[in-house]
Amino acid sequence: MSSHPLQLQVGSFIGDYEIVSVVGQGGMGKVFKVRNVLSDRIEAMKVVLPDLEGSGELVERFLREIKVVARLEHPNIACLRTALRVGNQVLMVMEFVEGSSLSAMLRGGQLDVTRAVNITLQVLSALGHAHQLGVVHRDVKPANILVGVGEQVKLTDFGIASRTGDPRLTAAGTAVGSLYYMSPEQMKAESVDARSDLYSVGATLYEMVTGRRPVPGESFYSILKAHSEQKPIPVVEFVPKMPPALSNIIERSLEKTPQARFQSAEDFRAALMTLGLEKQPLEPPAEARPDPETSISRSWSPAPTMMRRTFPKTTSRTESKAWDPVMLENARKNLAVYIGPMAKVLVSRAAKTARTTEELYRTLASEIAEPSDREKFLRSQPF
Repeated sequence: MSSHPLQLQVGSFIGDYEIVSVVGQGGMGKVFKVRNVLSDRIEAMKVVLPDLEGSGELVERFLREIKVVARLEHPNIACLRTALRVGNQVLMVMEFVEGSSLSAMLRGGQLDVTRAVNITLQVLSALGHAHQLGVVHRDVKPANILVGVGEQVKLTDFGIASRTGDPRLTAAGTAVGSLYYMSPEQMKAESVDARSDLYSVGATLYEMVTGRRPVPGESFYSILKAHSEQKPIPVVEFVPKMPPALSNIIERSLEKTPQARFQSAEDFRAALMTLGLEKQPLEPPAEARPDPETSISRSWSPAPTMMRRTFPKTTSRTESKAWDPVMLENARKNLAVYIGPMAKVLVSRAAKTARTTEELYRTLASEIAEPSDREKFLRSQPF
């Protein structure tokens, strides 16, 4: 195997991939937009290890990310296409996302509350899937949340993810992740579980609706102290028109002890769903500047509303149709393929207002972000 360094330049080739452009650069390496010359498909190539022999820690982290992401298949997680060794480097080929990172979007200020909730619902759906497989992300933050065409969210960068109880990632008391979004227990390099990710989601949601991080500080110690001891200013003080219930939800997600927070991503998501904000139209996104920390393109093709607005609204009714339990269970299973455990809640809610099977399925299909997945779900409708 050749030990010569790869020519990582626009226009050069790595195996069957042509480098089209540089998308971003972070602490571990670069991300390129590439084209597979055989399939002509555009991908994102993550090149993290310039010298396999010189950084054992980075090798372990990158290989761990490859193995973790390979296990995750969810519409809100950027999927792994393949991984390969070329010369002395390890490469990861990922799904390419047209859009912008949440961190780039937030540079323009806070987001509309409805839009922030919709983004959070998708992040929680992704985490619910990962947590069910025993994977804790450990680095949920705006830079690792990509918002693509049609407002579909993709959670990325599982580089410091761990299986539940994995002790290797807290060795020597080293805290990992991004300080402003880390849970108190993670800041202290203590054992973490899924509830630590939920704290990070809460911190991200807080920033989305207020334009401010929930904790202040310029040093590790000051940020640690704020996470551990300082209660964030209630979001209603920054956004007076904020629904009080949403303010309470954010406050609960940022509780100092894991026991006081939501106990699962599904619980967090269900609480947000009760607000009904996911049914309201979204504001078109402000143009965002490129973010060097992300693996997405520099272009942005916004959709002004969530696709659920494509379907006609149903009128309120005082009586619910008597549904066949078997049919509802089949609808739940079919929907869960695309949105995860929240399918049960959505089917139950839609069944209270829909009058026909077709109306039920169209209502449920509006919760699926990808047009092709919506069509597949609609085709599963019984006739």
